[in-house]
Amino acid sequence: MKQFSGYKRLLAAILLAFPGGFSAAFAAEDPDSGPADGKNIYNRFCIYCHGEKGEGDGPAGSLSGVDTGDLSNKAYMSLLSDRDLYERIAWGEEKYPYLQMPGWRTSLSEDEIRAVMKYVRTLAVDKGPLTTPSPKEREQKFNTDPLERGRIYYLHYCSGCHGKSGHGDGDAAKNMATTPVALSSPGMAATITAKSVNDYLTARKQRKETRNMPVFEDDFKDKVDEIVLYIKTLAKTE
Repeated sequence: MKQFSGYKRLLAAILLAFPGGFSAAFAAEDPDSGPADGKNIYNRFCIYCHGEKGEGDGPAGSLSGVDTGDLSNKAYMSLLSDRDLYERIAWGEEKYPYLQMPGWRTSLSEDEIRAVMKYVRTLAVDKGPLTTPSPKEREQKFNTDPLERGRIYYLHYCSGCHGKSGHGDGDAAKNMATTPVALSSPGMAATITAKSVNDYLTARKQRKETRNMPVFEDDFKDKVDEIVLYIKTLAKTE
C-alpha cells in the first residue's frame, strides 16, 4: 500500500528545517526576481505536476493519487494571500497534508520561492464562480473529518498499487507479477481491521522477503484507523 518510491524519496529529501524562518521570506524583495525568473523555476520544479498552464494536467499530476491543484483558476487562487501561497510552495504537505505535494524550501531560496509565486499569479484566468471547495473548506474538512483524512492517506499511500477505487489496478500494479489485493471486494473489506492492517504493513505477520508490498514504519500506525475507515467505503460502493 505504498505510493511510488521516487515520490517518497523526494519528500524525505525536502522535509528538513526551513532556515531563517518565515519572516525572512517577506523581507525586502529582490527587484530582479520577477515572473520571468519564476517561469524558469516553475518549469524546473512545478510543471511536471501542475502543467504548462497551471491546470494540474502535468504528466506527474496523478503521482500522489490526490488531484493536483489548478493554479489557473482565478476564483480559487484569489482566496490565497501571498503568504498562503508562499507557505504552500515552501512547506507543501508537511504543513498542508491534504495537498499531498512536496515543499521546496530546501531546494529553492526564499527569493526563488517568491519569484515562482509571482509567476504562478500570472497563470490565473477567469473561469467563473468557484465550484470546488475553497482553501479554508479543504483545510477544515481534513482537520475535522476522519473519513476525509483516510481518503487522502489512501490515495497517497495505497492507490498507486491498489487503485483509486480499490480494484487492485493502480498504475504501479501494471509492472507487478502478482496483482495487488482488490480492497474494494466486500469479502476482503469485511476481514480488514486496523490491527490486521497495521500488523501487515509493519511485517509483523509476514517475512519481508515473502511479500510484494513494502514495509511501513511503526509511525505510520496513526494513519491506519482512518485508512481502514475509508477502505470500508470502497466496498460499499462496489
